[in-house]
Amino acid sequence: MCSRASHLILALVAALALTACATQAPDTRNNAALHQKIHTTVPASWRDATETVDDISPLAMTPEMREFAHAAIKGITDRKKQMIALTRAIIHDSGLGLTLVPEATYTASEVFKSGTGNCIGFSNLLIAAARELGLSAQYELVSHWPDWDKVGNVVVSSQHIRVVSRIAGRRVVFDYYPDPIEPRFSARPLSDDDALAHHLNNLAMSAMNRGDDANAFALMSKAIESSPATAFIWSNLGILLSRHDLDSLAEAALREALLIEPEGLGALSNLQRLYVRQGRHEEARRLDSQVRKYRMRNPYYHAWLGQRAYEQGNFQQAVEHFKNAIRRKKNESNFYVQLSRSYDRLGTSHLASKARNKARAID
Repeated sequence: MCSRASHLILALVAALALTACATQAPDTRNNAALHQKIHTTVPASWRDATETVDDISPLAMTPEMREFAHAAIKGITDRKKQMIALTRAIIHDSGLGLTLVPEATYTASEVFKSGTGNCIGFSNLLIAAARELGLSAQYELVSHWPDWDKVGNVVVSSQHIRVVSRIAGRRVVFDYYPDPIEPRFSARPLSDDDALAHHLNNLAMSAMNRGDDANAFALMSKAIESSPATAFIWSNLGILLSRHDLDSLAEAALREALLIEPEGLGALSNLQRLYVRQGRHEEARRLDSQVRKYRMRNPYYHAWLGQRAYEQGNFQQAVEHFKNAIRRKKNESNFYVQLSRSYDRLGTSHLASKARNKARAID
């Protein structure tokens, strides 16, 4: 979905990763043997679900969708203007009038039929329609320090998928997101297989939330088959296995996530929580220390602390947190913007002005 999703967590409760609106470098790993071992050990109903779960085709087009796409660019020859016209046709009320529904991880055809979707659904539809027209369109995964939310006893946070088109040697971004993305975020291309894995993972999380763990396992298995080196899916699988006391398999899945992404806070924290439950307190303490070390090195964690302090009216504390973020990443303009806001609330206008000027210089 486009709002809460990730493999970053607070160490209070288990963290699940959605790709809500969904980091790691692409990698190839030979973890098929582990995947097969897990498959043969889980309950029979879970194995049966993997045989019956529907195949998902996020980019499949219908004749009506093709007609819609061609009508959207009728009379337009410039390729950039065609992409813009197609996007407007999807979003504006005069066309499809797409409505943001954060939990609606839909295929292109489901978005077209319902008129609703999140950033994955929007990306599916725009990419499918653009490619139908011979236009360049690929997924891109945005990584930024996410917001936190809580679903039941699970802490989740958000990452984001959008569309990039290469037109006349230039990179043009098409984004469907309710709030501005922070400047100086990182982004990387996402293959169709990796995007499918994010899509399936979101559906798996929805299944887990409604207690359908067999279907959740089936969808996670398909996600791993599509993208074996997506760490947060292995971490989510570890949580699912742990909930059913399949602890050795859960530990193996979480360790696989950490082999893919050694500083993955979600997998580290979830493994630490597993060790606590098993009474392996020394190992849990070592992991807790590692989690704290990684978190304190992350400038976006300090910025998140600053945002929390600001929202709670602790403006001096917010200043210190944003300064800590800046010390760890000096070229992030948004940190200076937030620092200037905090200074404004403290009445120190000269310092606020200085921080704003720094933000403008970076941008």
